[in-house]
Amino acid sequence: MHQFSFDFGDPFFDLAGWQVGLQVITFENAYGLDPERIRLREEDGGFVVAADGLMWAGGQQKADGRASVTARRTADGLELVASAALPRKIRCTKLMLRGLPSGGLIGRAWLGGSFPPGGTTLSYPSDLHTPLVFLRLSDGDHLYFRSLDGRVRCKRFALYEREGLVNIELIHEDAAHEMGSSSETPPWRVGRCADPAAIVEEHLVHLERSFGLRPWEERPDVPPWAHDIALVASIHGMHWTGYVFNTYAQILATIEWIAERIEGRRVLAFLPGWEGRYYWQYGDYRPEPRLGGVEGFRALADGARCLGVKLMPMFGANCANTGLDGFEQWGGPSLLRSAGGHVFQGNKPDWDTSRAHDPGWQAWLNPGALAWRERLLSQVSDLVVEYGLPAVFFDTLQFWENDPSYPVYEGLVALRDGLKARFPDLLVAGEGWYDALGAVTPVSQVGTPAQWPQVFARYNRTFGHLMWGDPSRASSGVHEAGATGFGLVPNERHWWPTVTIVDGTLARAADKVEQVIAQAQDYARRFL
Repeated sequence: MHQFSFDFGDPFFDLAGWQVGLQVITFENAYGLDPERIRLREEDGGFVVAADGLMWAGGQQKADGRASVTARRTADGLELVASAALPRKIRCTKLMLRGLPSGGLIGRAWLGGSFPPGGTTLSYPSDLHTPLVFLRLSDGDHLYFRSLDGRVRCKRFALYEREGLVNIELIHEDAAHEMGSSSETPPWRVGRCADPAAIVEEHLVHLERSFGLRPWEERPDVPPWAHDIALVASIHGMHWTGYVFNTYAQILATIEWIAERIEGRRVLAFLPGWEGRYYWQYGDYRPEPRLGGVEGFRALADGARCLGVKLMPMFGANCANTGLDGFEQWGGPSLLRSAGGHVFQGNKPDWDTSRAHDPGWQAWLNPGALAWRERLLSQVSDLVVEYGLPAVFFDTLQFWENDPSYPVYEGLVALRDGLKARFPDLLVAGEGWYDALGAVTPVSQVGTPAQWPQVFARYNRTFGHLMWGDPSRASSGVHEAGATGFGLVPNERHWWPTVTIVDGTLARAADKVEQVIAQAQDYARRFL
């Protein structure tokens, strides 16, 4: 965590026992409140801190502008709103709370742990599944910090220690395509509580109201057949290198083998690498000739349908090969960028094992951009119609940037809405998850936090990730992880039992596949 190498000179104010300060950050500098032009007054049982001028360079320079903090007392702390106006574009506002007792941090995935040496920064929606973090104190109480934003906008929580006490920065960044010379934050809530689960439940009420989240059993975007699913068979097609794990005929043979042991209506067949070279083919979706071509894929779709098994091919929500025909027209204008204008580079897998992690052909695109979204919507829709597909899966759905050209989350909502308008009974699933994304895809591969799983489990279902190791040699199939590990998913209602199938899985480890099928049969008895 980088810090200024001098005392910036921020004034702090005692607001009902909380030491509060404010900074305003533009794209060219950082500004604090001018101590000589501040008014503090009590108002309606709370406080208003207002500055009619700003300072920079640690108080060596003055600047035009104004900023304020409004604080309202709550039962266990404060509700804070910051606002600012400058004669230049504002990037973010930073509320600062200092002098807090140290404790264990419950942040990323709500994993509990000691306070990180040197501090840490957690971002929503990139690092945090929801903008709510806790400090677990030595007496068993918790401090909590949460945003009540009703939109998906960037929040950063920066925490670090000074002389044994914790400072926390609550940073709100407006949507980059809306940034201007004024900004007002949604409410921040800070408080001390004995029962963090109660705060989580309170937060869930806010999420339901903001994003339309509804319990799994009541969700209108879950087709009736999805309530019967008890097993996900992840059957891999073609690796990035062109190595074939399963042709379409082999996938169908595997589905037939599984359907002899469990009712077909209980099975969702997830198909990574079905379109050809995994990721290399992203942006141009069609049956792969080497896997069996159009007729082979049609036979697979028809055969699965006859057995009651639901097929779910995999698509990239935001990746495409720059070498595809016409990329300059639909991909170039859709490149995903940060608020500062940098082109997003993504996770940069080492597909070719050059150890360079430099897939220059792999572009990351913004589904908020109409050109890319319409191409993706058109290709997926044509395949759903042609082969009668009941479900689709979008890879890397969770990747988010504060793009100054197009809002990412709203683009995902539009993609989902476009598909559901054409195909009301289509299940739309995705790889990643954060709170509002759970309202877009009711099924997600990565979701449940370590504590208070109801934030996910109440609304969504999950299954073993794409890299879930197969039973024969722990192969992750098309995924870049190589070999991972085989195991059973947790025996929980929100976890669909999962088995990965690569080449040779049934020949070498049929008994272990049957262990997963037995878990699925038990799941059906207990939960369906």
